[in-house]
Amino acid sequence: MYGHNRPRKDSKELLDFLKVLRRRFHRSERLYIVMDNFSPHKTAKVRKWAQESNVELVYTPTYSSWLNRIECHFAPLRKFVLAGSDYKNHRELATAIQQYIRWRNKNAKSEEILRIQKKVRVA
Repeated sequence: MYGHNRPRKDSKELLDFLKVLRRRFHRSERLYIVMDNFSPHKTAKVRKWAQESNVELVYTPTYSSWLNRIECHFAPLRKFVLAGSDYKNHRELATAIQQYIRWRNKNAKSEEILRIQKKVRVA
């Protein structure tokens, strides 16, 4: 799992993130990025960059977030990072999320994570 935290969610921040993802893989490899229909995901700049960068943006149908494989990871994130929390600011929250992602990547087969993900898929 890989993620960036930003205070805003507009097309500029999305484009910055997509550029980071593109640099992580050889340019000849076509990237397929699944996203929902949030308006910043569909701007002309984002679509143009994707076309020029060998990236295919795949949009889930409206009201079909369950098709996006990242969704099952949000329940454990809520449980381990957000439940009962009282972060003072966005920076503290972002730090906690990044710590969780590092822990999760080291413990991807954790019984607790798998149990929560399975519960989410069934619900």
